[in-house]
Amino acid sequence: MPWSDNEFEGDDDSGFDTSSTDDDITAPCPTCGQMIYEDAERCPECGHYLSREDAPRTGRSWWIFGGVAICLLIVLGWILCGL
Repeated sequence: MPWSDNEFEGDDDSGFDTSSTDDDITAPCPTCGQMIYEDAERCPECGHYLSREDAPRTGRSWWIFGGVAICLLIVLGWILCGL
């Protein structure tokens, strides 16, 4: 059977749900009130993250400072005991 361009004429989406109502759900940003998609991580207008899980960590964790302090105490102990 030879190739025919008219086989694919017209978009037959009968087997697919082409309605995108789930993708277009919007809600107001809690900070600026701009309408944004509900599944967005942050507001494109003000940059506010919509949940704590999505927001990047700010500051260093306490265990990093604690680990450095313990290492410094160990080194200081070695220096003072070695004199």
